[in-house]
Amino acid sequence: MSKDKTDKDLRYEQMAGNIAKFDTPEEEHISKRINLPHGYDHDRIVLMVRDPWWIFTYWEITQQKEDTVKKELQRRKKKIAKSVLRVYEVTGVKNFNGTNARRYFDIELKNMARSWYIDTGTPNSSWCVEIGILSEDGEFFALARSNIVKTPRFGPSDLLDETWMCQEDLYWKLFGASGGFGIGKSSMEMKEMLEKRLAEWVTSGAFGGSASFFLTHKK
Repeated sequence: MSKDKTDKDLRYEQMAGNIAKFDTPEEEHISKRINLPHGYDHDRIVLMVRDPWWIFTYWEITQQKEDTVKKELQRRKKKIAKSVLRVYEVTGVKNFNGTNARRYFDIELKNMARSWYIDTGTPNSSWCVEIGILSEDGEFFALARSNIVKTPRFGPSDLLDETWMCQEDLYWKLFGASGGFGIGKSSMEMKEMLEKRLAEWVTSGAFGGSASFFLTHKK
């Protein structure tokens, strides 16, 4: 029992030592060592795809750009209501100009946010985002417009890649190698596995009539 206790104590000491190594100032995050700037003084918003339903955007808007838009609102005697992300669906739209989207919706921004995950709920569609200021009467003043992205479809593709289809002569070579012609007999397990795979290929339409005839007329 004394030996077991000693081994356990040693393990705890080793774990504590490992933890202490990562708590030292030398192991601080690399972003602190290279002193990354808070911004780059460039007005832009970037859009990326996360999955079929979600997109992600991040942005930087300079104070100069924001002040310019606010002055325009004042000149036109409009009051600021809120800052928003305007999310446009532009599936099938050519030369999107901010007014010809299929539809759009707004997301109110709060707490000095600089990035946002957006639930589009629509796979296989194209999107663009603008960040801007919405006036009390509903007019939108854009600060920056993003790139256009397309979310992937959900589920397997309905397109058949002919490059990966098994040709008829290749089928017979595989069949012969499996022992189907009585030449170079292989194990029964290999033969059964091959016939199962061939059946899947035939079902998918990858083979012509000869292969289908064999699989439906086995002895």
